[in-house]
Amino acid sequence: MGQIGHFGKIKFHVKVKKKGKPDILSFSDFSWKSSVNMEEHKRQGKKPFLEVTDRNVDEITMQIYLSAYLGQKPLAKWKILRNYCLESKPKALFLGGKRLGSYKFIIADVSNTPEEFYKNGKVVAAKVSVTFKEYPYKKKSKKAKTSSKKKSKNKGKKKGGSKKGVSTLKPISKSGTKKTKASGKGYSSYTVKKGDTLWGIAKAKLGAGTKYKKIYNANKTASKGFHKISNPSLIMPGWVIKIPKS
Repeated sequence: MGQIGHFGKIKFHVKVKKKGKPDILSFSDFSWKSSVNMEEHKRQGKKPFLEVTDRNVDEITMQIYLSAYLGQKPLAKWKILRNYCLESKPKALFLGGKRLGSYKFIIADVSNTPEEFYKNGKVVAAKVSVTFKEYPYKKKSKKAKTSSKKKSKNKGKKKGGSKKGVSTLKPISKSGTKKTKASGKGYSSYTVKKGDTLWGIAKAKLGAGTKYKKIYNANKTASKGFHKISNPSLIMPGWVIKIPKS
């Protein structure tokens, strides 16, 4: 008896409650797929030469069984999984006490198949098919973390250790105000329309779709009047975002 694994609030476990009632949340048909893309270069009189162009993200699929007879609330658990899918927030997937894959995963697809109902129409048992996809992101190295800590310490020392008679005031512009991005000179605003993507906005506003990261980085933190972008692949119509000047 114990915990099998978890993904966010969804915890796979096999337990027995105090009154002897079962508390089980498990899965079946587990599959983990890894693949690469490749091109074939034909050679005269020989087998073609294979060139690996890139790797695809890992994909994990499983069937989660939800039953009221096993101490679960099928509809409540299904809603949690559905929200994870729609929010597209990456989370670590653990099984057997170990984290799976090199990166976190997002739920790319989830479908619910009710199998049994109470007389009042409530779902008693259901099978939920879930597809997890790996979500690659740039990891910070240990050296980068230590160097950033050293920089923050040095900044703290400089602030409190200024010498007497030496001015520590920063120069200001002729108008008497500091030039900052917040003054509106470093970016323009844009209202997201239906069908927009960061790639398409970057192509139209900055001249190249590959510059979408500039827009994403400019909107990673919340600011007054602008919407925070948590996931570069998920933007909604009506959001007002910053477009940095290229």
